[in-house]
Amino acid sequence: MESLRTRIEEAAAHTAALLGEASAMLGSGAASERDMIGLLAAAEDMGRASDALRVVAAGAVGDGSRPGLGTDSLAGRCGAASATELIERVARVSAETARDRIRLGRRLHPRGSLGGEILPAEFESVRVAFDTGRLGVDHAQIITGMLAKASIGVPTDMLENVRRAEHELVCAALGEPAEPGGAAPPPATVFETKDYAAVWAAVLDPDGAEPRFRDVESRGVRLHPARDGLIPISGLLLPEVAGLVRRVTESMTNPRQSLRFRPENPTDGEGAAGSGADPEDRGSELPRDPRTRAQRLHDAFAAVFDLAGRSGELPTLGGASPTIIVTVLDHDYASGHGVGHMDGVDEPVPMSVVKQHACANGVQPITLGTSGRIHRIGTTERTFNRAQRRALAARDGGCIICGLAAVYTEAHHVIPWELERRTHVDNGVLLCWYHHRTIETRDGWKVRMVCGSPQVMPPPELGPPVWRPALQSRIRASAQLTRRLRE
Repeated sequence: MESLRTRIEEAAAHTAALLGEASAMLGSGAASERDMIGLLAAAEDMGRASDALRVVAAGAVGDGSRPGLGTDSLAGRCGAASATELIERVARVSAETARDRIRLGRRLHPRGSLGGEILPAEFESVRVAFDTGRLGVDHAQIITGMLAKASIGVPTDMLENVRRAEHELVCAALGEPAEPGGAAPPPATVFETKDYAAVWAAVLDPDGAEPRFRDVESRGVRLHPARDGLIPISGLLLPEVAGLVRRVTESMTNPRQSLRFRPENPTDGEGAAGSGADPEDRGSELPRDPRTRAQRLHDAFAAVFDLAGRSGELPTLGGASPTIIVTVLDHDYASGHGVGHMDGVDEPVPMSVVKQHACANGVQPITLGTSGRIHRIGTTERTFNRAQRRALAARDGGCIICGLAAVYTEAHHVIPWELERRTHVDNGVLLCWYHHRTIETRDGWKVRMVCGSPQVMPPPELGPPVWRPALQSRIRASAQLTRRLRE
């Protein structure tokens, strides 16, 4: 055993030396593209062998630390509460990684019978490919995990089909023919292997989805108390609900949805006033949406629920459609300082949020007496009506900055309503939830109207601070292009 450990330590030292050579070669820029691809493949071959060694060792530790052994377990004798803790401390990995290695190691560890015989591993085909360094951890975890779950509902006389599934999945991952003399397919990616395994699992246990569906009682979404100004959300969705959420949000968080412009003809009227450079050249320099995927998903949720609230098809609350009510003192609103209070949320909201909601949904003044008595209820002011929103959609097509579909946008007063005291399409543009919230802020975009057409200026981080035509509807762009072709 000492000799084996010594050889492994020598191999690790040799690998570290190779790592230094590889880093120096790649860092110097001397490696060709072919060299880099070859190095990547060779490094992965070495990594698969190392991963297999780690899993085999973790599986042995897990087997020697079975809960039934009590204080006589390997972990107990080493002062650890479990095999997971022992591996955490010795291998310096996370508990999740330790558990994954133990689970895979158990499935690939040869088993002992009651008569003392050594039986093949639960997944022998995976073990053979894995122990020889040909099959990676990702593939092994997917194949063993999905087949172990599917085999629970498989009758004993049908377990041979599980072995066949394992063999074919391993062959697909390695790029080897499943039948002698068959054609060798290209090696399957991890994603493809997961897809194949899911098909096999569904065939092996066609009723497997039904027991899981009984977990419908566990479904739920929770909004937790505010923490650091944000409301934590958690929950469990049914698969079909999660699929619907994904489809809707993916249409709104597509990474191709960028912040680049579709510039109008720079010689078309006032379209490029003050630009000083070709808009197409500037647009190509602009990066894509700087928000993370999680932030885009949050903003998509905001847009969807705003759309639902405005649809008029939801059940009413007290005779009115679901409407967010934000209350703020008149003098705070006029000064731009202070906070507002949103109905149903304990956390106060900043004045910027109050202004955004007022711009999109209007203001209804209410006069209260010192005793709290309501003296006057004013009418709702400064909202764009449906006809105006349709006109803005025809002109802008959607958010004038990112192009999000008009149905998910809010109407924004370019010149604040308090200054102009009117709501008109020549002073309105469509903005998505995110850009409406950040417009005209220090790090946000700027917008202005020129002859009834919107122009925008990006923040300094996203491009030269010059005015340029905003995004527009396709019908409007088509009309401009047709006009240019006729000239």
